[in-house]
Amino acid sequence: MSENKHVVQPVVRRQSTTTSSTQLEHAPQLEFASDSTPAKKKFGSNLAYTSTPQDYETARERLSDEMEGRWVGAMPVKEFLNIFLSTAGAPLPEIPENPFQEVQENGSDSGRYAPFIDAIQQWMPHLEAVNTSNREDTSNKLKLRTDISIYNRDQPIPDRTNFSQMELWIEFKNNDGAAFQDPSDITEDSCRSAIKSGSFTPATKEGRSIRGQLSHYAGALHSVQFRNFSFSMLVETQDARFLRWDPSGVIVTAAFNYRAQPRLMAEFLWQFDHLSAVERGHDPTVQPAEIVPDLAARVRQKLGIKSNDAALYRYELPGMSGLGYAYGPKPSTQNRSPVSRRTRSLPVVWVPAQDNIVKEGPWHQERIIYMKDTWRFLSGSSDIKVMPEHEIYKVLHSHGTPNIPEHVAGGDIDGGKTRTQEFGNAPWLCVKLRISPYQHYRLFHGVVGRALYKFVCTKELVTGVFDALQAHSHAFEKAKILHRDISAGNIILTDEGRGLLIDWELGKLVDDVGSRRPDRTGTWQFMSANLLKNPGKMHEFADDLESFLHVLAWITLRYVPAGDTYSAGNRDYDLAMFDEVCSNLGHFESGGRAKAKDFAAGTYPSEDFAPRISTPLLKLLAVLRKPFKSFYGQPPSDEDRKKIDIPREQQDDKLIALRVIISEYDEDIESLKMARSFLDEMRCALDKEAWPMDDKADDNLPGSFTTTKKIRVKTTQRGTNHLANSKGSLSKGSKRGASPTLEQGSKRRCTPAASEARA
Repeated sequence: MSENKHVVQPVVRRQSTTTSSTQLEHAPQLEFASDSTPAKKKFGSNLAYTSTPQDYETARERLSDEMEGRWVGAMPVKEFLNIFLSTAGAPLPEIPENPFQEVQENGSDSGRYAPFIDAIQQWMPHLEAVNTSNREDTSNKLKLRTDISIYNRDQPIPDRTNFSQMELWIEFKNNDGAAFQDPSDITEDSCRSAIKSGSFTPATKEGRSIRGQLSHYAGALHSVQFRNFSFSMLVETQDARFLRWDPSGVIVTAAFNYRAQPRLMAEFLWQFDHLSAVERGHDPTVQPAEIVPDLAARVRQKLGIKSNDAALYRYELPGMSGLGYAYGPKPSTQNRSPVSRRTRSLPVVWVPAQDNIVKEGPWHQERIIYMKDTWRFLSGSSDIKVMPEHEIYKVLHSHGTPNIPEHVAGGDIDGGKTRTQEFGNAPWLCVKLRISPYQHYRLFHGVVGRALYKFVCTKELVTGVFDALQAHSHAFEKAKILHRDISAGNIILTDEGRGLLIDWELGKLVDDVGSRRPDRTGTWQFMSANLLKNPGKMHEFADDLESFLHVLAWITLRYVPAGDTYSAGNRDYDLAMFDEVCSNLGHFESGGRAKAKDFAAGTYPSEDFAPRISTPLLKLLAVLRKPFKSFYGQPPSDEDRKKIDIPREQQDDKLIALRVIISEYDEDIESLKMARSFLDEMRCALDKEAWPMDDKADDNLPGSFTTTKKIRVKTTQRGTNHLANSKGSLSKGSKRGASPTLEQGSKRRCTPAASEARA
């Protein structure tokens, strides 16, 4: 129940360098396309790539922002009980008079938790409530602890917070209405007023902090369990609320005085106690593996699991009923948001059933496969079809798209559709945003590769990105599909050192215009500056092309072994660019200003980075960034173009120089419409440059990353961000200067002969 300060760690970046006299006037105006979907910096999906230190306060702040508009309430308590909790089973025992009289309204832990547990335990014969307010989950890096944790009695009861075993959790607060404020009555006018004012979710520091904390706990539970949904409870001074969490959002009941109305509390706990595991939200398609020791040993050996005590699970694969199961460990997890896709993936072992009717092909034999468990977005409209990922792969394969996984299958999981969106027109609804439906979905394919950032040398890194860009370009030109989520996690390396482009879940037909979802999902660190600066901009080919460059640059700064002159402060500064959040325009954040400024100044991605071992990678980055320098820099004005619209023989040296500048600008902008020039430059570098073979990946961040002092954010109504630390700027580990290594190849253009092209 402890309170934490409302703090966010934004990013401070340098101003771009002064433009030279040869540069042109008038920066391009970036359009806001209202039929697209704004971007949000997702707490869960981007956590793996952040360079910003993650602590409890930061996580709470991020989740509070992300969850705005997802709190669906205030649902009448009786309606909640009737819809989500079964009334079957033994009748509720007689409720004693004033069962909560010993629970202090405001007081110490011992004055509230122990008496509350004593009061509610009588309504949970199969469950046990434990005071875990001072005993955090030791498996959680942020050391989260719920006030009361409720566990099944059919297994050993933990004496601390344990999200992996938890059935229900309860959080206490000392201020009624701090997190949620119900309208005065359930009328159309009252609810409309609440929606307009946002009064149901108060924008106070305390209210945002509490909602962020609740979201953090729910996200932790869903990240370590196999869940379709879950329940929790918020108890305040006099009031209590029940909550139901699924990937679409969280349903919040109206507040009720649990002291004056103990029957509502009793009914909830009694009915919850008598629910089956599936009715409590557990996913029935994942179960502890009950297999013979020989098979368990083979699974562990194939997956490289050294411990014989490591738990194995059996995964059902949609569309493969009766043909076999997949076996493997629980996916490695991190704290995630309780809403949206909640993607988890891992290699597993496919074991065909003895009577498997498939007599040949990849599913007839025992083998390692890659499994992705996620919640896919549904449009909610019969007029808009969102292709499942395995169907996108079918289209890509039908067009011969190279460098993507083979043997792809997948499907929806029965009973795995969210329900929160069903209440989008409820008379008691007090939320602002459209609630999107999601469907539990599982995909699997026959390639298990290495992460791109586990390259054995920088040539392999560039090869992986080159291959992925080939796949992306072919898909766009031939299959008319745009990937829309290029990230460091969506390119993998095969055993042969080649790249594959995976995770086509957000892929969209090029001709499919308009918005399908209320917010854009993607990986913030790798999104184009144009998308980040303009939250409603349509996602275009050039945005994905820029994302490939961000992937290469981010991995370079973080994983390419650096020389001694590149300090921890340098890396802190340079990686911060990818985490930048500049403002909050309503509910939609923007960013990308640091990326755009560095592109325009010709300093992207770093002025300081120098590798420990010389590599052509930096020259390649300098070449690939050139078109974006034009795009984010100053375009030719109409007046400039008119000046050169005269015969060449009448042009003086100044006009000739201006013509060259405009010609290069037009060439750069044209090159962003297709991937051909980028592929040519990468192919040329791979074929003709001398690459070292001993500069394998080394994660530079953990041992050398140093945090700056926490920075306050001030956001104006216009969305401008004013950032400063205690000295008004971000301190650096060394003086910044030009990087001759990066600048060396900035003008190099290379187009190989057709005979040199790679397959």
